[in-house]
Amino acid sequence: MMQKGFWRTVSGPSLLKLITAVSAVAISYEGMSQGVMGAVTVAPEFGRRMGFADEHGKVIKPSLQGGIAAMYYFGALLGAFWAGSFSDAYGRIKGIWMACVWCLAGVILQTTAVNLAHILCARVVAGVGVAFIIVIAPSWTAELAPAAHRGQMIALTFLANFGGIALSSWIGFATSFTDYAGGAFRWRFCFATQAIPIFFLVLGTLLIPESPRWLVKVGRNEEAFEIITKLRGDGDRDHPNVQKEIREMVAVVQMEQESQNSSYIKMFLGIGSGDIHIGRRIQLAFWLQVLMQYGTGIPAVVIYSGNIYRTAGFDDLKSNWLSALCMTCGILGTGIAALTLDRVGRRRTLYWGAVVLSIILFTLGALNRGAVDNPDKAQQYGTGAAAMVFIYVVVFSSSWLMIPFIYPTEIFPTWLRAKGNAFGVAGWAVGYGAGSLLVPVMFAGIQEKTFYVFGAAMFAYIPIIYCFFPETAGRTLEQIDFLFASKSPFVWDEEKEFAKRMTQFNAEIQKMEIESGGYAGGEKSGEEFVEKV
Repeated sequence: MMQKGFWRTVSGPSLLKLITAVSAVAISYEGMSQGVMGAVTVAPEFGRRMGFADEHGKVIKPSLQGGIAAMYYFGALLGAFWAGSFSDAYGRIKGIWMACVWCLAGVILQTTAVNLAHILCARVVAGVGVAFIIVIAPSWTAELAPAAHRGQMIALTFLANFGGIALSSWIGFATSFTDYAGGAFRWRFCFATQAIPIFFLVLGTLLIPESPRWLVKVGRNEEAFEIITKLRGDGDRDHPNVQKEIREMVAVVQMEQESQNSSYIKMFLGIGSGDIHIGRRIQLAFWLQVLMQYGTGIPAVVIYSGNIYRTAGFDDLKSNWLSALCMTCGILGTGIAALTLDRVGRRRTLYWGAVVLSIILFTLGALNRGAVDNPDKAQQYGTGAAAMVFIYVVVFSSSWLMIPFIYPTEIFPTWLRAKGNAFGVAGWAVGYGAGSLLVPVMFAGIQEKTFYVFGAAMFAYIPIIYCFFPETAGRTLEQIDFLFASKSPFVWDEEKEFAKRMTQFNAEIQKMEIESGGYAGGEKSGEEFVEKV
């Protein structure tokens, strides 16, 4: 089979690029699935069929319209925990195959929807599928990527996320000009296009290897050693980086097994995890996603952007293509993130992002207030606000968007990385769902002051990040276990404990190296070394 042989025929650097490309295909489906509803819900025939719009296409039941979108996140919330258990039990490749089954079922059900009950069920199924992708694809990438470029590789895959959103927006814009099949073609075609990345994802999984860290976890050390040899040594089994990494993986997995307890409830409460402190890591993964999806104000900017464009005097046609263009600008932001995340670090990226986004949000509020107080200059104020929306999307996608997806893939131990990441996906679903439901209520009650609320919140996040979120950039996934060994949740205590544990760990590694006759001793080959450990 191709899966068992193709990756052996390419060089290590080429294989890393291929891994990034396959993960990007997976994430592009999530982007298309997330962005498609923006195009579908404005289709008059869809609104009439599902009962939230009148015969003229005007929305008369906004709560129902939002509910159809929210069912997707309900499905994702359910699917996240199943995906984590499945992937940690059966591996990343089989997990992605399961994702493809659910995603394709969701596409078919959505495309063929005939009534409200049908589309609600379809959205739940689609949510389950996308949960599998978000839980597994970033974790898989993180486990295959070198520590120095892990953030860059995951960020590059999320270029495809905004690419998928933008593609759905442009497809929606293009189909808005047709009334074929009584207007049904417009939204059915948008749903159907989601099948394209699923097809390529299935093919992609046949070309790249399983996670070596998962293989070590299940005792398949020789297979893991071969993959690490390809990725780190480009085929040289005696390369020092290869043996160092496999030693760390084996040693840390052995230590983790002493604290293994995979019950989701016990994980959440931190019961029985000892110095691994799983409960603490879960809180960080969950709340960082909630802060990003809701607390940054991204739903407020996206939802209110239509009003901003209308205030600027743009007609519906221009507003639609501006919305699509704005999502396309997100690709630029994720490209910036890919170039800077590993160099700047996770914490400093969150710092600068919080400051700049806060300034933009306050500016948006002020410009909207100016348009209300000065009707004669509303167009000028609206144009300025529209420009700020574009700037916001670029800054958001280059800072706060990436890290909540990267961080959970880094901070959990190998034996439950996917299950741990499931809590991050749960935070994503809760945060985005809360934004979809609460932001319209906020705008109805306090209008443009909604931007001020989120702007003030962004400043409040800075001390939270400073105190509780340790830096992970540049550290191997095995080293990060020691980063959370401190009994204190504060970063400064964690860093002190990390330095102490790493000194002890390196001493143990040197001892193992001598006993096994590893690379440093120069006595045994790579094959003999991996058999020993």
